[in-house]
Amino acid sequence: MPVKPSKKSLAILQTEASLGWGGQERRILVEALAMRQRGHRTAFVCDPRGELYQRARLHNFPVTPLVFGGIKNLGAWAGLRRLLNRAAVDILNTHSSLDSWVGTLAWRSLRNRPLLVRTRHLSTLVRDNRRTRWLYQTPAAIITTGKVTKDLLIERLGVPARRIFSIPTGVELAEFAPQEKSRELLVQLQIPADAFIFGSVAVLRSWKGHLDLLEAFHALLQQGARAFLLLVGEGPYRVVIEEKIAQLGVQHRVRLAGFRDQVAPWFALMDVKVLASYANEGVPQSLLQALAMARPVVGTTVGGIPEVILDAETGLLVPPRDTRSLAQAMGRLMADPDYRRALGRRGRELVIEKFSMEQMAAEIEAVYEVLRLRREGEGRG
Repeated sequence: MPVKPSKKSLAILQTEASLGWGGQERRILVEALAMRQRGHRTAFVCDPRGELYQRARLHNFPVTPLVFGGIKNLGAWAGLRRLLNRAAVDILNTHSSLDSWVGTLAWRSLRNRPLLVRTRHLSTLVRDNRRTRWLYQTPAAIITTGKVTKDLLIERLGVPARRIFSIPTGVELAEFAPQEKSRELLVQLQIPADAFIFGSVAVLRSWKGHLDLLEAFHALLQQGARAFLLLVGEGPYRVVIEEKIAQLGVQHRVRLAGFRDQVAPWFALMDVKVLASYANEGVPQSLLQALAMARPVVGTTVGGIPEVILDAETGLLVPPRDTRSLAQAMGRLMADPDYRRALGRRGRELVIEKFSMEQMAAEIEAVYEVLRLRREGEGRG
């Protein structure tokens, strides 16, 4: 973006109604941390029942607790409106559907309004109706985490392309640098030091494709592969995944590691990272993190995954829900260590060039400067 970032310190208010802790909530927090390093001031409005509320406080951000949902949205609207009236806010950035509706309506009621920005994290199909069009066409800008989501909003809702900016989540290169496998973790998992490990880091949701991954892994074992599958993450689909593991009879080869706050050492255990999602993905942070650690990746042609997994260049791509193709791609990488190393090297080079934390923060800062210049131009006009 050919706009020189502003030197002005901006006051940014992030709103989030979500109670979970996945890629979306992580993105909001790491973005705030990156912008703070660039001299900007971020505050949060979060549901106090949510994980982001607690983590933002731990990082010493100002956090206002507001409860969202149903009739409580009225109180959230009033509380946010009071906050915007008394605080000097330059940018109001909303995220989930609930806080975007509450935030946009509160913003609309103000006399002196900050610049309104909406971030859309997923590639889930949005409803094409008057209310949704208003919600997405009202902000000064929409930031998406992938180009596929940007294209969806243009085509489905008619949002002008000039108001949508695709900015994937950046990776902290120092944290996600290549490292050796941890022998302590291997002992903890009861996996031999010389074992080949396929792995996935993702919230345990249906559309993340864990059942398809298990089917593909089972097929490889049936063909004689001597490998383990490591699933890192927690979520509502855990019971279903455990039932599938038992049904396939692969308990001795699958490890469920649960939620891990620091995932880099777990990526390091994986000889191949697999993400078998079949819906909703933007540009998944776990893929970028794996690439930064020079791990070869198998992904599906879903959402923004093909924006970073360039087939046969930075990883292998397969159609979603195609367990045969998935097993073939996994087997190909298992059989060719030189190819794995080449893919991993090119993947890390891609992240360094285009997907660092610094790159993300600079692009967001440039969006804010574009909006500021547009507002000044409209004021002069």
